[in-house]
Amino acid sequence: MTFISGSRFFRYAVLMGLGITLIFHPMGGLQLADAAQVATVTADKLNLRSGPGTHTAAVGQVYKGNQLPVLSKSGDWYQVQSGGKSVWVASWLVKVQETANVSQGSSSSKVAVVKGSILNIRSGPGTGYGVAGKAKQGDKLTVLSQSGDWYKIQSGNTTGWVANWLVTIQQAPVTPTTPAPSSKVAVINTDTINLRSGPGTSHSVAGQVSRGVRLPVISRSGDWVQVRQTNGSNAWVAGWLVAVEEQQETPQPPAKPVEGSWLPAPTDNGTGNQPGEQTPTPTVPTTKLVDVKVTEKQGTTYVNIVSEKAITYNTFTLSNPSRYVVNISDVQVGKLPETILAQTELVDKVRTGNPSQDPYITRLVLDMKKAGRVKTSLSADKKTLTLEVSKISYSDGLQGKTVFLDAGHGGYDNGASGQKGLREKDVNLAITLKVAELLKNQGANVIFSRDTDTFVDLYERTRLANVQNSDIFVSIHSNANLNRAIGGTSTYFYAPESTPYLYEQKGDRQRLAQAVQRELVATLGRRDIGVLQSNFAVLRTSTMPSILIETAFVSNAEEEALLASEGTRQRAAEAIARGIGAYFSGQ
Repeated sequence: MTFISGSRFFRYAVLMGLGITLIFHPMGGLQLADAAQVATVTADKLNLRSGPGTHTAAVGQVYKGNQLPVLSKSGDWYQVQSGGKSVWVASWLVKVQETANVSQGSSSSKVAVVKGSILNIRSGPGTGYGVAGKAKQGDKLTVLSQSGDWYKIQSGNTTGWVANWLVTIQQAPVTPTTPAPSSKVAVINTDTINLRSGPGTSHSVAGQVSRGVRLPVISRSGDWVQVRQTNGSNAWVAGWLVAVEEQQETPQPPAKPVEGSWLPAPTDNGTGNQPGEQTPTPTVPTTKLVDVKVTEKQGTTYVNIVSEKAITYNTFTLSNPSRYVVNISDVQVGKLPETILAQTELVDKVRTGNPSQDPYITRLVLDMKKAGRVKTSLSADKKTLTLEVSKISYSDGLQGKTVFLDAGHGGYDNGASGQKGLREKDVNLAITLKVAELLKNQGANVIFSRDTDTFVDLYERTRLANVQNSDIFVSIHSNANLNRAIGGTSTYFYAPESTPYLYEQKGDRQRLAQAVQRELVATLGRRDIGVLQSNFAVLRTSTMPSILIETAFVSNAEEEALLASEGTRQRAAEAIARGIGAYFSGQ
């Protein structure tokens, strides 16, 4: 059980480049850089150094996608600005561009609406630039251009830059103009790739697409391309896995929803015809799907889709519940049933339907029992599409990751106690040690706040995690309530808009909490209280994605007995380890 304490509050903002002590070394061959250059971090983590070379002291870290103003260059090293200080980074771990070249064109038809209470307007596109002004919640700032994750804006007489995750973009009322007839599309050039919710592999998987699929390009951020999926939502794809091409687009009439369809087609708000014009009748294809056959071999599910003609298709995934969707163009469902029972380890059933008649699309949806990895392949004549659905190996993502495990309470702090005397601190430590063993066996590095029955101050726990540059922080607790009938499992994260360095991690913090909560509920079978936000001390003072787990209620007689058993502790540990693995695997 955890208690919110506001008596002390340490902010270790390595990410934001604050509180860095610099030691300068003599340097030769110094070249002044163009003031308009910016270095975008391409490594997952990048050490900031006090001088141009690996022999100099590491004085901080920044993360992939961060943009730093370039001050000068010495050999293979760039001097950059971070948090108002001058530091050095290796040239092979950043991508240097002219700020003017990074701009993605005028966006003056848009306004940026401030989300947090106070927003810093900076003199350049990155936290390393100085503060040129401030804006308050609800202010509307005119967008001039974009550079990576930053918008150039106009606010009164002030021109500056704001972070895109701290504003909401809206269309400003403008006189309609004729759009350019050409646009860019990203053509997938590998078999199957993940679409992600943000520009980087640390972001959650938003879907999957296959070779040859063409997706409209919306924007770019570093080496990542933002695209629009076939279901209308936006996602990001690695730029090195696609070919971006110019394409002349012929406007298509909006797709018309089919009455009773189980997945909505895009909404048609009107025919778009002039008075007296006839609405064209969609052309129904004459070719059909012949068969859908589901088989299973050694835990892998195979779905074979057979058509009378060569198959043209695209795919994407949906979550909550987990589904894998296949759209096949210009072919009828034929005599296939609406539901085909699969009942394999990974797939429950396959559903068929026709969500759109213009263009004509036949859709198959695999209702998953749990998330799996899907590989697609076509036969030589392209008339048979095979979906190979296999289990996800969560251990793949754990190799080399540093996980900080925090067993709640300890020493003279017993935490909550059950009716039969079970002490929370003992349950927390027992589960934590089991989680550590499982993670280590899968290649992770594990650091403890405590691995014995000792007291550790709340703020010392996160200090240890922060200075060790841990990848995630996981605090393990057991809950309690005066109402002993209450039971269940919950997981907490904290990322308020009012604290920028926490808010920019919201996606990762929430995804970590969801992954662990999902596994715990499925394994322990207790009431699902949910994933919640709470201002716990260890969550607000940790600089990496962090969660706090309440496995079950020690105050509830039934759950106290479960928490006292070695079997439940082992199952809880396995669930937490699987959830952590799922997070690092992008699931």
